[in-house]
Amino acid sequence: MKKSAFIIMILGICITCGNTVSRRNHEVQNTMVKKDTIVPLNDTVSLYYASYNSNMKLWYNLYIVKKNKRIKVGKGNEYKGSGSELFSRLSPNANYVVVDSVIKDYVHESDTDSTLHENYTCAIIDLKKAKIIRQMQQDCDGSWNKKNQWVSSGGKVVF
Repeated sequence: MKKSAFIIMILGICITCGNTVSRRNHEVQNTMVKKDTIVPLNDTVSLYYASYNSNMKLWYNLYIVKKNKRIKVGKGNEYKGSGSELFSRLSPNANYVVVDSVIKDYVHESDTDSTLHENYTCAIIDLKKAKIIRQMQQDCDGSWNKKNQWVSSGGKVVF
């Protein structure tokens, strides 16, 4: 049952989020530029995005900055097409942060057309280890409680 619901959800995303454009146009548009962007989380920790894609409107190459030292966030966010709209929520103890992790990429259907697909997810990052410890799609609208647990909008403890 879960597998069929997942397949239906993916098909729905593909159908509702697809924009057909010429292949030649999107290759020019999909150029990443260096654009240092710092998002302060508190007085001692910031998120640093090293590049930006203006047509996708997403920031990429996430680092944690502590004491003026940049630490690349671990393997969890390195799959192709994952970027950020700079949303973040820091846990009360400042050990974790939830960031958006937007998957936005073109799928080639022919030599002349491509379809843009978007998938909005989020990730919980361990700031001490600079690693993604949980990737989520359905519980991104949650919040941190006083026990440093990520709780979905429905009240379920997710992490």
